[in-house]
Amino acid sequence: MTSENLFDVLKEILAQIATETVRLLPKVLIALIVIVMTFLVIKVLNIGFRRLLKLAKLDVMFKQFTGFTLPFSLDSLIIFLADLGIALIALHGLVNLFLGSQYLRLINDGIYYAARVVSIVVIAILIFAIFNMLISRIKVESRLRSYAMLIVLLLITAMLIDITALSDQVKNALTLGLSIGVGIAIGVFATWFFFHEYLDKKFKIERVAKPQETREGGDGV
Repeated sequence: MTSENLFDVLKEILAQIATETVRLLPKVLIALIVIVMTFLVIKVLNIGFRRLLKLAKLDVMFKQFTGFTLPFSLDSLIIFLADLGIALIALHGLVNLFLGSQYLRLINDGIYYAARVVSIVVIAILIFAIFNMLISRIKVESRLRSYAMLIVLLLITAMLIDITALSDQVKNALTLGLSIGVGIAIGVFATWFFFHEYLDKKFKIERVAKPQETREGGDGV
């Protein structure tokens, strides 16, 4: 390769780099503006939310109604979700700007899956909160509390199965099994709850009658 050919190749490479730079420069400027605006909006929202949530005192209200304290602050969770939503909007716009609409489907699928996971976590927290609130308000035996907790765990497990990477056949089989188990558990609980006095009397009568029959049989011998 002669020096003239090498010079032409370098000139062509530099020309392509310059062309791509000129083509991407408006997008880069728009991306920088979007990023700066995103940080500004997040900053303003954080200040506003902190002031409002400080007046609301959600953590104190949650503890009063449910009787237990979460391992995280509700104020921080709300602020985090708001920041996450704004960041996802900005990310969605940047992906569409640089990569095109074909990559938006991947982003949307990821957001949809993450939303399903978060929704299950929130539902689980609400179920445990309601369960603990009812237990604290009503005097319940430890066995009944464990029984109700088992039903709650089965329901949460059924929801978790839906977001796993298992095949549809396995998901359907597991969900069907859990549904049957929960149905039987609720049926047994309903039977005990409505008829436990009758059953206790019946079994007590049988326990009293058996020793009498045994004594009568011994006397006859």
